Amino acid sequence: MTAHPEINGGSDLDQLHRDEITVTMNWVIRTCQDIIRDHSHKTFWVPTGTPTGAAPTPGHLIESARADVLNKLRRQIDGADAIISNAEHERTEPRR
Repeated sequence: MTAHPEINGGSDLDQLHRDEITVTMNWVIRTCQDIIRDHSHKTFWVPTGTPTGAAPTPGHLIESARADVLNKLRRQIDGADAIISNAEHERTEPRR
């Protein structure tokens, strides 16, 4: 979240929120791109550490799913949601 100085009317606050939301959504997209680049082959997930020709165990799949994809996405999505929630809250506060 960007600290903001005195806001001159609603237009500065609107611009601040546009910038914050755009930046955070770009990070969500970049995280998705990084996951695809690092953990997929032809758009299919390839779990980390899977031996060639071997069937991974369910335990390995669970650990890899969390480490490779879910935890990374969850952090970005939680952060984006917090920024958006803060913007919503600031927009409902009475203006000074």
